[in-house]
Amino acid sequence: MTRESFKYYVNLGGIDYIGRGYDELRSDFQKKKAAEVCTKLGLDGLVMVGATSTMTDAAHLSEYFLANKVSTSVIVIPGTVDGNIHHKYISTSIGFDSASKVYSQLIGNMLTDSASAVKYWYFIRLMGKDPSHLALECGLKTCPNMVIVSEECNNARETL
Repeated sequence: MTRESFKYYVNLGGIDYIGRGYDELRSDFQKKKAAEVCTKLGLDGLVMVGATSTMTDAAHLSEYFLANKVSTSVIVIPGTVDGNIHHKYISTSIGFDSASKVYSQLIGNMLTDSASAVKYWYFIRLMGKDPSHLALECGLKTCPNMVIVSEECNNARETL
């Protein structure tokens, strides 16, 4: 990765540059193949970017590498727009900050539009595995009249 090769991806989130896959590294066959490739290429480290599934895969792969004396280190960079990775050693994940800024800008645009259309209600729904984290962050940034936290409504059996 160089400045030159990345210059067309700056401020675009990076996922197009890095690539994305939904493959898992859970079976013994998959871990063995990963070990073979890392050994063949002489990799000192393997960097994995992702959320909980990626972190789980990295833990399993790391244990497999240790047990089979593969010298490649496995490193995980937490990445999720949902903001659903919580640990005392992880302050934030890549993706969450970008998503909250983009959504907040869009919400701000809607709030500006709604100021001149006082007879209408505007509902903005944010998607994700744990949408409240993102909704609350956007609420802090945009100061809407109300933020409905889906988990709280679900627990209280409330509806609109």
